[in-house]
Amino acid sequence: MDHDAVDAHAGAVHRRDLARALRFGLAIAVVIALVLVGLDNRTKVRVGYVFGDAQAPVWVVIVASALAGMVVAALIRRNRH
Repeated sequence: MDHDAVDAHAGAVHRRDLARALRFGLAIAVVIALVLVGLDNRTKVRVGYVFGDAQAPVWVVIVASALAGMVVAALIRRNRH
């Protein structure tokens, strides 16, 4: 086995693992922030639609917005590959 090739590419593997860990940490931080904001904002707000409006707790609006953003990001990412 060629140890020089393994040594030359070892840093790339570690950088990839570090990037994956940082993305996971950022995702956890965003989830925690959403939960904390939701717990702090439990009052109802008016949500306006094109054809009417409704009342919903702020945390529901925040979670729905986050989920919609995740769906849009996934669709954009899927189209790039």
